Amino acid sequence: MSEKNITFEDMPKAMSWMMDKLNELDSKIDGLNNSPQTPPSEIWMNLKELREYLPSHPAEQTVYGWTSCHQIPFHKKGKRIMFLKSEIDDWLHDSKMKSQKELEQEAENFIKSKRKRHF
Repeated sequence: MSEKNITFEDMPKAMSWMMDKLNELDSKIDGLNNSPQTPPSEIWMNLKELREYLPSHPAEQTVYGWTSCHQIPFHKKGKRIMFLKSEIDDWLHDSKMKSQKELEQEAENFIKSKRKRHF
C-alpha cells in the first residue's frame, strides 16, 4: 500500500492490508525459528592445509616428526594422514606454556598437599 493520507472510509482496506503484512512477517519469523539447526560438519585437513592453518606454518618434516612422536592429533588411512580441525584447535589451546608464576603456584600446592598427608 502506498503512503497517503488514510481516510475513515479507507480504514477497513488499510487494516486488511496491515493484517496481511503482519501474517507474512509472522510466517517468516516462524520459518526462521523452525528451521533445522544442523551442526557444523567436521572439517578435515590434509598435510598442506594443516601447515597453512597453523600459525607457525611449520615445515612438512616438522609435522611428520610430531605425528611420529604422537605430539599432534592425527588420523591415518593407509599412507595418508589427515587432521580434524576441531582436534587441532583443542591441541593448540591445550599446548599453552605455563608462566613462571603458574609453575611456582603448582609446586607450592603440590608441596602443601604432600605435607598434609605426612602429618
